Amino acid sequence: MMLHPSFRYNGRKSNEAGFEGFIQAIAQTGESWEKEHVQFIMDWLNDESEIAVNTSGSTGQPKEWSVRKELLANSARLTANFFNCFDGTRALLCLPSTYIAGKMMLVRAMVLGWDLHAIAPVSKPLSIAFGQMDFAAFTPMQLAGMTAEEQKRLESIAQVIVGGAAVSNTLRVQLAMCSNRIFETYGMAETLSHVALRRIMQSEEPFVALDGVRFSVDEKSRLLIQATHISDSILQSQDVVELIDDRHFYFRGRYDQMINSGGVKLFPEVIERKLASIIDHPFYIAAEPDEVLGQRVVLYVETTSQLNLDACRKQWDGLLERMEFPKAVYTKAQFERTSSGKIIRNK
Repeated sequence: MMLHPSFRYNGRKSNEAGFEGFIQAIAQTGESWEKEHVQFIMDWLNDESEIAVNTSGSTGQPKEWSVRKELLANSARLTANFFNCFDGTRALLCLPSTYIAGKMMLVRAMVLGWDLHAIAPVSKPLSIAFGQMDFAAFTPMQLAGMTAEEQKRLESIAQVIVGGAAVSNTLRVQLAMCSNRIFETYGMAETLSHVALRRIMQSEEPFVALDGVRFSVDEKSRLLIQATHISDSILQSQDVVELIDDRHFYFRGRYDQMINSGGVKLFPEVIERKLASIIDHPFYIAAEPDEVLGQRVVLYVETTSQLNLDACRKQWDGLLERMEFPKAVYTKAQFERTSSGKIIRNK
């Protein structure tokens, strides 16, 4: 059991009399998100050396597997070292604890002795009043379309991490203007939360490794991760990157989503970044079979309006290379999304 004596959950300290009864009461009568929290806390405090975690299912079928608690604790300490967030840190938890991001907020709080303030994992958590915080984590969906009042609440949090889905150009510009420190995270389920971070600025910054993490690439430019705090083996990602050195890289796209169009390798994420400045609706780039090209680029837009391909082509001119031009535009009233707000492509 790894529990810091200073850990607090919604005002109740873990080492004070009555904490166990407080947790049991939530388990019986709390909201569903509160019950998830306390179930994870109770699982953390039991005598088992492992605990269950889940993937989001955004790049495949969701899966559950058991992880040694000490590895999650190691990951929590790396985050604490980077942000200098140790015992007494006031942290806001507004992520669902179904998946690793929300679970890691609970782990950090329990291992590091944080004063954790948990609220419902709603799509607009900044609409809920809360006091000044030292640390919080959000998905891009939770921050999109912030009002001026919501941005003030965001700026009342000293340090923020954003992850679980890509940060759009529109959101990046808004976050870059905030007065606090906001970071985009990089990680995958196997890395047990993030292993790299980058400060959100007006211009694209490289991801920077956490202490003890080193990067390399394979022959296909896919990122290889050496993270001894969680694994003795080198972890293979499906992310194609531009490697600067063993601690810095630029993310380019998913290898398993790469489009081979007439022998030219195209990454949806690269095209999407270029189109983000002119498309106001949620959208994504995908591929479909083509008899001549093998695969052709297509664009999906979340809208109930009809879009004219010729009119779109005029907008793309100067933004995209010719091979990047979508050959068709499809509209959907609503995309399917994961709980973190990530679009499930081709659904």
